[in-house]
Amino acid sequence: MGSWNKYQQVCASCRYWAGHREIDFTATHFNALEPAAQCQKPFGPFYGVQMGEGSYCPQWENYN
Repeated sequence: MGSWNKYQQVCASCRYWAGHREIDFTATHFNALEPAAQCQKPFGPFYGVQMGEGSYCPQWENYN
């Protein structure tokens, strides 16, 4: 699994990625604990789809 920061707009740092991850106290660094999980973005194009931790979509939103 990868390590990401909030400036990398990938699923692991998106507020709607349902995967398990470790997040530091500043919500800047994310360690994905699983390689893929469902997207939970309401009305988004990938809602309910298994998305990889490093995937990207134009509807990415910051975790905090």
